[in-house]
Amino acid sequence: MQPIRFNFRTICRHAAERGEQMQKRLLEALGARYQEKTLPAFGIERAAQLAGCTANHIRNLETRGDLPPPRTVEAGSIQRRIYTYNDVNAIRTVIGRQECRPDAASAVRVVFSNLKGGVAKTTMSLHFAQYAAREGFRTLLVDADPQATTTGAFGFVPDLDLGDGQDLFLALVEAPELISQAIKKTHWNSLDLIPARLVLQYVDWKLSQPKELNHPELGPPPVRLHRALDTVADRYDIIVVDTPPSLGMLSINAIAAANLIIMPIVPHMYDISSSVQYFKILEQVCELYEEEVNVQRLSILLTKVDNSTETLNNIAVINGAYGELILSNRMGLTKELQKSASDQISIYEIDQPRGSRDTYNRAIMMLDGVNAEILLAVRQHWQQEILTRMERATQGRSEAS
Repeated sequence: MQPIRFNFRTICRHAAERGEQMQKRLLEALGARYQEKTLPAFGIERAAQLAGCTANHIRNLETRGDLPPPRTVEAGSIQRRIYTYNDVNAIRTVIGRQECRPDAASAVRVVFSNLKGGVAKTTMSLHFAQYAAREGFRTLLVDADPQATTTGAFGFVPDLDLGDGQDLFLALVEAPELISQAIKKTHWNSLDLIPARLVLQYVDWKLSQPKELNHPELGPPPVRLHRALDTVADRYDIIVVDTPPSLGMLSINAIAAANLIIMPIVPHMYDISSSVQYFKILEQVCELYEEEVNVQRLSILLTKVDNSTETLNNIAVINGAYGELILSNRMGLTKELQKSASDQISIYEIDQPRGSRDTYNRAIMMLDGVNAEILLAVRQHWQQEILTRMERATQGRSEAS
């Protein structure tokens, strides 16, 4: 009597087929309760403050027809004008204060990277991308983490309502220009998203195959994202990349694609120790791919900072070691930020604080401070790029003469 053979391959195929049917049923069930993501609404005074003009100027523009009629809500016996960040950017365009990168500069790639998880990397990349969009910059947020937490924050359920080609995978393994097919519009008019799906876990194995090492069209495995982003960079002012908390091809690709790396560190001993290995890896990537890597700045962001004696002592040690690399602004621990992370929603998108108003305001102030400092580094990169181009042009004319 022949023993019954366990056919693992067949079981996997049948399970995948049944899983696809399950996905369809889940999508049908979820469709009924999906709510479209929206931006918070605020009054005309806040809109004027963000746009850089007066409330009366906005009213005059609306009266003249230069801006569409405002939306209103009842507030007692009066009709109150309400606006969103998208409306503010429309106002900026009309009054000539729309932010954008200089014509002679290219899109800056800001990569939030750390080999360790739990350091608020995803939280900070999400909030910086939304901050840049809020300020009016054309922004692309790239979710390169297979966990897809950033993707979920925009209302997408990976592997349920996203399919093949709607992530980075094909751009990294087939053709760089396929990245454009993965770009999704979001409820922020000036913020696009490249979502992530679990299939990105396959990237590390795929790019480690011998035939991928010297691909004639795609290039070496660590620079695939760099080349893919080149095909869409002219559409944006700022490109933000969220990376997985591990050392793999996705993380290395993000590093090789970066102009500015933001490294979040929690001031605890284990996190401090992991930073040493991280810097060694960065050095090796730069050595191997010197022609492709164009990181101009590395900044350390201290996150989840509390007022304990141990934390303060550790910060002193970090300052002594890394000094000029550390951003002056820090992200502290707040209940509002913790709730935001667990609920997969940005603090910038909250209509009403779920905790105390003071806690909410403190979180906003810290986020704005950190993000403004990173944005300043972006502006400085543009200035340096323009100066470098001018110097090269002058040198070229001198050599020609």
